[in-house]
Amino acid sequence: MTAHALLSASGSKRWLTCTPSARLEATLPEQKRQPGAFDFSQEGTTAHSLAEIKLRQYFGQIESEDYDKEYTEIKATPYFNDDFEANVDNYVLYVRSQIGEGDTPLFEQRVDFSDWVPDGFGTADVVILSKHSIRVIDLKFGRGVPVNAQDNTQLRLYALGAYSKFKEEWPDIKEVSYTIHQPRLDSISTDGTTIIKLVDWANYFVKPKAKKAWAGAGEFLPGEHCQFCKAKAQCRARSDFNTELTRLEFRDPPLLDEDEISLVLSKAQDLRTWVNDVEEHAVNRAVNSNIIPPGFKLTTSITHRRYVDQALAATVLEDKGLDKEVIWEKPKLKTIAAIKKLVPKSPIEAWLGDLIARPEGQPKLVRVKDDLKEDFK
Repeated sequence: MTAHALLSASGSKRWLTCTPSARLEATLPEQKRQPGAFDFSQEGTTAHSLAEIKLRQYFGQIESEDYDKEYTEIKATPYFNDDFEANVDNYVLYVRSQIGEGDTPLFEQRVDFSDWVPDGFGTADVVILSKHSIRVIDLKFGRGVPVNAQDNTQLRLYALGAYSKFKEEWPDIKEVSYTIHQPRLDSISTDGTTIIKLVDWANYFVKPKAKKAWAGAGEFLPGEHCQFCKAKAQCRARSDFNTELTRLEFRDPPLLDEDEISLVLSKAQDLRTWVNDVEEHAVNRAVNSNIIPPGFKLTTSITHRRYVDQALAATVLEDKGLDKEVIWEKPKLKTIAAIKKLVPKSPIEAWLGDLIARPEGQPKLVRVKDDLKEDFK
């Protein structure tokens, strides 16, 4: 069995909607981060690890020396700081509050839903077993858009897998509930259903969709679920969907009819997101594989010089005779360019020396002809 299921619970919203997408994604390489880019995925993994050992320690599922060792390792990562730990503690306290007397809490619990999804398995952050119910709690550590538990297919599959695993040991289970906790967004949402309805959903909706997805069958269907798809920048169905606006015979904006205005507004965000995805994909290929689209060249964005130490730079300039009232634009020191205009014949750069830095620009693709125009300005 592979480390990552082809039809994963985390990707279920995508493959349940766009059934051929899972097989297409499997043919594509993992996307590489740009050098120096923050690894949000690893930050999330580290948060889950910290939450797990804190919960295991509280419920006596880990020895003190093992906890201390793992905590020390996590504390040494570049993701750990007071704010990071405070958000993890927020989640941990919530989980603890949901576990009652007689409940059995399980952390980082592997669940199997392969009776409905080929090779279907995953790892639930928290599973709480009670006499009549199963509770699944999932930590989302990102600070982006809130994720709602209502009709959430990932958590439904986790609950399904937990029920499948423990139904013989806990024969009186009648209900499931699932919660998403996003501590950085102060967001907690919960949904639930009966075991009968959950199994019906799995039998009559999930199972036939999963069969299609496993075979790579069905039609590509773009939409909101494209956000984390590896094919999102190259998918032709998504391209066709987002270029639908270009088929409108536009008149001047004041002459658009109401239906056309509605179409433009409804698709504007999808268009912006799609263009950004294509651009990011193209830049990553140019940087990592030296594959550059015809008519473009790889360059870096222009950055502005900045002060390494603003207070020290101000002291140097005042020592050189510049008036404090002139060089400051509270609460900041005026830009280097602005100060040079005040004293055009003074060697400002030489005075400040290493107190001036120019941050490295970000890689970007520019059209060759546009670049030539810039050179002649």
